[in-house]
Formats: sequence, C-alpha cells, structure tokens
Amino acid sequence: MKRLLGTLLAGTMVTAVAVPAMAADLPMGNSDPYASAPVPAERFYWTGFYFGGTLGYGWGQRDASGGGTGNFDLDSGGVNVGVHAGYNHMMAPNFLIGVEGDLSYSDQSKRGAPGGTALRATSNWISTYRARAGYVMDNVLFYGTGGFALADRKWSGGGSDSNVDFGWTLGAGVETMLTSNLTARAEYIYADFGKETFNLGGTTVRSDFDEHLGRVGLSYKF
Repeated sequence: MKRLLGTLLAGTMVTAVAVPAMAADLPMGNSDPYASAPVPAERFYWTGFYFGGTLGYGWGQRDASGGGTGNFDLDSGGVNVGVHAGYNHMMAPNFLIGVEGDLSYSDQSKRGAPGGTALRATSNWISTYRARAGYVMDNVLFYGTGGFALADRKWSGGGSDSNVDFGWTLGAGVETMLTSNLTARAEYIYADFGKETFNLGGTTVRSDFDEHLGRVGLSYKF
C-alpha cells in the first residue's frame, strides 16, 4: 500500500512539473474569444497629389454706373473649361485638408446700351488658389474651400480698358473616389473681385464683378 501511494505521489509530482513545461511550448491562442478583430486597412486612400480637368458654366454679375448711363447691370455667362492640381492629406480617419489651384477659360461677353451708350463687358479666364477641408465617408468626400482668385476684366465702348483683378473666393463640393486613382467631383465656386473704374476713351464706367462657377470634373491621384 505504501509502495502504491509512493508511486502515485511521484507520478503526480512529475505531471505537475511536466504539464506547465509542455504548455509553455504550445502556441498561444487568443485569450479573449470576444476580442474585436483587427481593423482592416483603409480601403480608399485620399492622401496624395492629383491633377485633372473641369467642365461647367460660369456667370458674371456686374453692377455698374457711369457718366450718361446711370446705374445699370450687365451680366454675362458662358461655358467654363479648366484644369486643376492639388494635394490632399488625411489628418484623421475622417478628416482631410488640402490645397488646390485651377485655371479656367470662361467665355463670358455681354453687350448693352445703357443711356444710349454702347458698351461691352468681357471676362475670358479665372484662376483660383484655395485651401480645402472636408469630411470623408469611405469613398466620398464632402468639402468646403476658400482662398483668393485672379480674373481678367475688360470693358469697351468707344475705347477699351482691361485689368487682371485680385479677389477672394469660397465654395463647396462633393467628390467620390471611383478607383484607387480616379475621382469625380461636382462643385460650386463663388469669387468676388470688388469695384474698379474703367476709362473708355472719354466714357467712364465703375463696376464690380462677382463670378459664379458650377462645374464637374475628373482627377487622377498619384
């Protein structure tokens, strides 16, 4: 009996030592069966440089006045075609900031004869340089944008006068990532260039100029 008890005691001691040692050599599993799975890698990567083109419609508003003409409006509109380039950076999983510049051909020209004076107002191009900030939902970006703008302004009638004017701009848009490198957008841009006086060979016109752009575009992201 004593021999049997001794044998059992010795076996128990060997097992107590051997089992932990064997367990240490086994691969460790997930100690928490309810632990969340790893977060998958970001599916759509917005950070990077891009360039592209836009197509839309631009319309300019001019509230003007002049000697012999009184106060009058001479608004214009036309097709807008342009190119753009910029850079996006993801600051957080859903927050993006970036910068963008664009140059657009805006075929706007309007004739009028306020007070019997034949006049023509023209603007052929606009360029904007803006910061962008937006909220990302997977492959969709909602953004606001703002900065400064340049545009040509020309008045003619008996003579002509033109300038490249500086203004400010604001806008908003939505952009969607079609593939890892191709995005599509729709946006609205407003630019205000303030008042300026134009001397037209004896006729003086003082006019402000606000431009509105509604456009869609495609971009290629590197």
